[in-house]
Amino acid sequence: MSNRIPVTDAEIAKEHRLRGVRGSASSAITNAAIRICLTNCAELRKKQHHPEPLEPDLKRLAAGDID
Repeated sequence: MSNRIPVTDAEIAKEHRLRGVRGSASSAITNAAIRICLTNCAELRKKQHHPEPLEPDLKRLAAGDID
């Protein structure tokens, strides 16, 4: 669970709206179980929209194969 992407309350509220969860976004933010679910969904959405930069393959760099 290391390297978790930080998620703001605004992003949780946006995820609440996008997922079509019943109730208000403020109650979803204060409800721990719903907040965890929406936080995970928001983290996944951020990963899909902002993928990690590609790390070079160190074996290929050492061999001089830089394409």
